[in-house]
Amino acid sequence: MSVIAEDNHIALLQRQAKNSGNTILLKLPVERGSDPCQEWNNITVAEFAADVDRVAHDLTLEFKAKAIPLHSVVTLLYAEKLRNQDLVYAIAVGRAGHIPQMCTDRLAQSGIIFELMEKAGSKMLIYDPSLEHLTVNCPFPTLAFKPIESIEKPTNGNINSVLPTIEDITSGPDVAFIFLTSGSTSGSPKLVPLTHKVLGLFHKTRFRRLLDGKRGDAQDVLLARGNICHLPSTIGESSRWLILFCDLTIPHSNAEYLGCLYTGSCIVQPPRRDFMTEELFNMVRVCGLNHLTTYGTYLTPYIQTARKDPALLKLLQEMRSVSYDGVPLTVADDDWCFENRISMIVSYVMATVPGKPGRFIHPLPGISYRFDPVTDTSLQVNNPTSPQLLEFVVLADSPQIPPPHLVSSDGNFRTGDLFEKQPDGSYLYRGRDDDWIKSFDSDRTDAKAIEQKVLETCHDLVKECAVVGHLRPSPALFVVLHHDGSSMSEDSVKELMLRRIEDFNARQYIHEAITEKQLIFIINDGVLPRTMKGNVRRKVIEEKYLKELDAMYASVYSD
Repeated sequence: MSVIAEDNHIALLQRQAKNSGNTILLKLPVERGSDPCQEWNNITVAEFAADVDRVAHDLTLEFKAKAIPLHSVVTLLYAEKLRNQDLVYAIAVGRAGHIPQMCTDRLAQSGIIFELMEKAGSKMLIYDPSLEHLTVNCPFPTLAFKPIESIEKPTNGNINSVLPTIEDITSGPDVAFIFLTSGSTSGSPKLVPLTHKVLGLFHKTRFRRLLDGKRGDAQDVLLARGNICHLPSTIGESSRWLILFCDLTIPHSNAEYLGCLYTGSCIVQPPRRDFMTEELFNMVRVCGLNHLTTYGTYLTPYIQTARKDPALLKLLQEMRSVSYDGVPLTVADDDWCFENRISMIVSYVMATVPGKPGRFIHPLPGISYRFDPVTDTSLQVNNPTSPQLLEFVVLADSPQIPPPHLVSSDGNFRTGDLFEKQPDGSYLYRGRDDDWIKSFDSDRTDAKAIEQKVLETCHDLVKECAVVGHLRPSPALFVVLHHDGSSMSEDSVKELMLRRIEDFNARQYIHEAITEKQLIFIINDGVLPRTMKGNVRRKVIEEKYLKELDAMYASVYSD
């Protein structure tokens, strides 16, 4: 393979289309009303490459008409949908010799979008037609996505005369994509430019670890998740590591595009994010799905169902891998998967240790890192038996170090991911630094552990929950209940929950325990603010319910 093909994802696509063009790259759902999806259309590598050239040719004519210089940043504004068209447009902008900046309609204010475009040096906005309301008064040239089938197919001669050569497209140390952080700082996400070299580093090395488990003659077929504007969809890694360069997890989204393109694997697009169990069986039967890649939030219901459904348990057991990121599984669910021979792969900054439950992980090779003890005198003095928490730090000489504006003054990147080292040298992921709440007396509380215990002991009552209480005397709990027609009053539900976690509370310090029903808040489904990956946004919860929290804490701790 040429040096250019090694360092340029457009060259990789063209090479694979020429040498392995009949390989199936995508399986797209054929939906018929509200019925469960039972049919998928195959898209080969050659067909996908032809669609990319088709769109790139059309875009190049538009760019030239608007005098957009080659190698400019072009912003793509996507709707939160699962669509092949979005992936084609993202790659086509690169094929046309430009740098796509990926934006999502989760940025609901057009002003923020325009500010991010200005920061990136963008020259144009291409948007989903459904988002035209966000383009009003846009200070940049705009263009709506066109359906691919409506774009005229160019001849080879036309393509060669209009599109830039591969040599004219940036490669190696040049920027290939600009993504956004999944969270906001000072009211706005940060820009995360990724070079061709970094993209290649991940899809040529990290992706393969997912395929090292159960093997067979059949093609590796993975489940797609999310929208292409999220970085993992392009290169097959988790959003926090590659958006914040620190969460090396398994491939996901729409689609694990470069990883699958490079390895000859295939991506199945589900009909919707919350697809039915029947549709999961259909994807296995019709599409040969053999790698279930998802978020912990979506995986948990399947595990709960599989405990009672032998057919679903068998399906999970026969997967080459079941992998997740985002929200961790409970210890009980993780142990159950291990005991029932489900090939679980978990990575937060590390990879699962072979022969142990998925939560036991160790650092991946090829990363320069260290573990820094979390400085907290309350953990060491007030509770000498507390585990030593270690923060994972990516060092400045690591190939994966993010851009300068995301690192500390010493050039290192502090991930905020906390771990506890085990006697055998493995590590337990103990959540993000912001999963630990500081109490009024500066003691620390593991909010994630409380949430997992509530979900474990009250799974028949509680659909989801969140623990808050920054600088409060004790935690408060927000819960969303299952809508099962229960006739129990809210007070009765709260009292039952407290009884079920009583043993857990008995082993906690006073500042860690939830013992008063007044500090349990029952809220409606869909109200609990979470990130796209399902992580609780504690600060947002505390801000949203500040008055209610103030009143209840004043009532409970009035003396």
